[in-house]
Amino acid sequence: MAAPSHAFILAGGRGTRFWPLSRHANPKQLLDFTGEGSLLSLTLDRIEPLIPASRQWVITSDDLAPAVAQMLPDIPRDHIIAEPVGRNTAPAVALAAALLEREDPEATFAVLPSDHLISPAKVFRSSLQQALELAAAEDVLITFGMKATRPETGYGYIEAAEDLNGGARRVAAFCEKPDRETAQTYVDSRRHYWNSGMFAWRASVVLAGLERHLSDVVAPCREAAKQLGTSGFASALELAYGQVPSISIDYGLMERADNVVVLPATFDWNDVGHWVAMRDLWPRDAQGNAAHGEILAVDSAENIVYGPGRLTALVGVRDLVVVHTEDATLVCSAEHAQEVRGVLDRLKERGLTQYL
Repeated sequence: MAAPSHAFILAGGRGTRFWPLSRHANPKQLLDFTGEGSLLSLTLDRIEPLIPASRQWVITSDDLAPAVAQMLPDIPRDHIIAEPVGRNTAPAVALAAALLEREDPEATFAVLPSDHLISPAKVFRSSLQQALELAAAEDVLITFGMKATRPETGYGYIEAAEDLNGGARRVAAFCEKPDRETAQTYVDSRRHYWNSGMFAWRASVVLAGLERHLSDVVAPCREAAKQLGTSGFASALELAYGQVPSISIDYGLMERADNVVVLPATFDWNDVGHWVAMRDLWPRDAQGNAAHGEILAVDSAENIVYGPGRLTALVGVRDLVVVHTEDATLVCSAEHAQEVRGVLDRLKERGLTQYL
């Protein structure tokens, strides 16, 4: 009988492209963009009852751990892992696998970002169950691929090869974020999928892959995992993270391994990457203006406005992002929404840390 599956949610990011709403102490994954709950809480709700709270884990940063614990009271306290410093996703995955390895090396687990919106939840759970069953049966590393419907330059792509049982496909190659012309060839090929950053595997399989391709990550994480549940865990984790490199699981393992498969997704997915994503989440008027808050649009179209509790008037403007918070306002073109993080660099340079 297969061991029960677990889920590790990666919740250490800062969501800098959502400034000024997303701040260092209250980042994107803790925000509610839809009125249904924070992105983090929705992520965990979505996987129940397939994976109950007792087998859910959250890997976050040390300073965010108290807020995460307060937001998720049903998660066991020792399942909220506080990283002392960010080291990207490969060390987090190695730590997750090492934590499960102590009890059962053949345990399967999913790795899920905390800041995506996915629907319908029932369809997602069905796909996740399929991935976990495949992971239990085969020595493979599974990634979810999203159908590429437009030449998106902000995503990485996965090129699929031959079909396997159940709709999964071998992975021929991982492709970096392309220019628009290359992205269009990917869309036209129908062999390419957007890389969702969601994974499933057995602990033993992903550890074997990391030992082969990223050996300097595994040993420190195994040593730290031995201390889970003791007073020495935090210091052991600090020691481990002082030794491991900062590297993504995609670059460190998935792009190098030969046992990677992609499971094409059948659910709707929004990675909520920057403010333009709100066009798909908020009500839009006849001119295509998406707003959270009251707007008055005169000869204005395709704008994104966040201004709850106030009126925002738009006159003769198009494709703008306008975000009001209590102490700051952002105005930028939708075309440059991915560059909002640059504002934070300028704030640091000018010593305006109160806005971070």
